[in-house]
Amino acid sequence: MLTNKNLFFLIIQAQIGIGILGLPYILYNDVHQDSWISFLIAGILAQGVIIVLVALSKVSPKNTLYELNLKLLGNFFGKTLNFMYILYFIAVSMLLILLVTDVINTWILHQTPRWAIILLLLLASSYIAKEHLLTISKTFLFFSILFIVLIFLLILVYSKADLTVGRLLPIGASGFLPILKASPDAFVSLIGFEFILFIMPFLKEPNKSLKVISLANIFTVSLYLFLIITCIIYFSSAQFSLVQQPLLYLFRGLSFEFVERIDIIFLSFWLVPISTTLVIQLFNASLGVQNLFSIQRKTSVYLIAFLLFGIGLFPVSPSLKESLSSLMTYLNIIFVFFIPILLLIISKIRVKKI
Repeated sequence: MLTNKNLFFLIIQAQIGIGILGLPYILYNDVHQDSWISFLIAGILAQGVIIVLVALSKVSPKNTLYELNLKLLGNFFGKTLNFMYILYFIAVSMLLILLVTDVINTWILHQTPRWAIILLLLLASSYIAKEHLLTISKTFLFFSILFIVLIFLLILVYSKADLTVGRLLPIGASGFLPILKASPDAFVSLIGFEFILFIMPFLKEPNKSLKVISLANIFTVSLYLFLIITCIIYFSSAQFSLVQQPLLYLFRGLSFEFVERIDIIFLSFWLVPISTTLVIQLFNASLGVQNLFSIQRKTSVYLIAFLLFGIGLFPVSPSLKESLSSLMTYLNIIFVFFIPILLLIISKIRVKKI
């Protein structure tokens, strides 16, 4: 059974991944120095969604979402929705792989074939995803030490760089509606807490799940806010329009007598948290395949990994990748926000039958 500590680090690892590299750039292009406000709004919205998801998972605490769907919607509609969720998690995994591959090709392994990077990423992620949830959580707990490294490097930026706090001003200059419209992009970067829908039966203290997940979300939001504000006061407006991964350029300016290119060293280590996000997507999808097709979850992980590798071999243009990213923004909101709310309403109507 998972303890509160296990749950805390599972949710953090689910939320923080490759999005941390490019989110400041995306938000700044929308609302400039007010991007931190958009993210704060997204964090509040995320907390509201967390309350809904925990309430839904407590409708039948001994069942995962896949099992709950069958109880609420019946065999046909329940299985149909479960299949849609499986496709959703596979799509999220595929987009994540494409984005990670691009970053690795651009910053570290310039000449390495894309298929080789995808293969290595899937081998590492599926090796962890096939294990029991407790083993996965202990692995994530160990990997979480990298967040300390991230925070330490961000603090170093303040001591070594020429920062201009005035770049945060004037506050609210972008206008309320543009700030609000930019918050969905920020909200997507916080997604990962939906993992509770699939692990509630494995929690030692399910009654404390809302508190633990809320604390994890507060940690994630605080870390992102720290990063976004640091990027705003570090880069000029002209620089921000050119750096799509501002976090890496932020660390690129750091150097010591005994080590250079902190950005490359950091990215090499940061591939671990990115992989943990993929592990969770593989876990969620394989759990659905196990439930829908009665295939062992370990086998399901390998089948999904093989499918992802096959899809990853097809060439993807930058425009198609951008279109997929935009589409996933809407799908994330639908599968993480709207569908759970609808299921919660149905559960209240059919509460006596569950």
